[in-house]
Amino acid sequence: MLVVVKPSDSPFIEAQVKWLEEECVKRGLKNQWFFTSGCFETDVTAIKKKLAEVETVVAVGGDGTLHLAANALANSPVSLAVLPAGTGNDFVRQFGYSTQQWRALVFSESYRLLDLGKVNQRFFINVAGIGFNAAVVKDINTFQTRHKLSYIFAGIKHLFSFKHTSSHDPSLMRVFANGQFFAAGLKVAPSARIDNGKLLMLHFRAESLLSRLWSFSLMLVHQHEKSSHLEVSELMEYEISDPDLLVEADGEMIGETPAVVKVCRGALKMRL
Repeated sequence: MLVVVKPSDSPFIEAQVKWLEEECVKRGLKNQWFFTSGCFETDVTAIKKKLAEVETVVAVGGDGTLHLAANALANSPVSLAVLPAGTGNDFVRQFGYSTQQWRALVFSESYRLLDLGKVNQRFFINVAGIGFNAAVVKDINTFQTRHKLSYIFAGIKHLFSFKHTSSHDPSLMRVFANGQFFAAGLKVAPSARIDNGKLLMLHFRAESLLSRLWSFSLMLVHQHEKSSHLEVSELMEYEISDPDLLVEADGEMIGETPAVVKVCRGALKMRL
């Protein structure tokens, strides 16, 4: 077992790590610990090198740690188990499991093959976005401390300042969803499924400030799919040719367009 942990003094991470240490001692199991460095490419390469030695990788943390683990484990036979301990925990939120259930799954033989999304060469497990939400993520990543309301505060600020994604397309954002939640609990894609071989694309066409505020308000109460400013479609692949648009995935800034977004069916073996 390889345990991937982001070094942190978070009481949630400390509690999960302590439990796992004690449980492994009880079961007479040995594990390896991998503490992330903050350098994505370095960490992915290092984790991949260790996969031949283990059957399970346990990700202790939030969506960023899951994002890292998914990129390292994509298309491998190694199972991913999760001990949620992040600010948002958006991907795992859709399952509605308790802490005890996630802990039990660490030592379970049960698993499902889940889809992953991919933007150019970067995998994502939950949600990728271009436009408004990428600008919000870029802003939030400059915060010294983050909490669940940080996303809402940053979102409201950018509603008043964000410019259209391109001169000929007055979009607020495009969201490519494998999971249902983002931004620490906003249910952006209620119809998304993690194993149907498709991504759900939500195209928010909110040209005016009033329409932006209306769309954002509807999202807070999970009613945005009724908005005339939103187009929803399922896809297997989508190309964005406009240059220099920010792209985020699983709450991580991953680059700029042009980009090809696609689904990779059954690419992740996860303990569920």
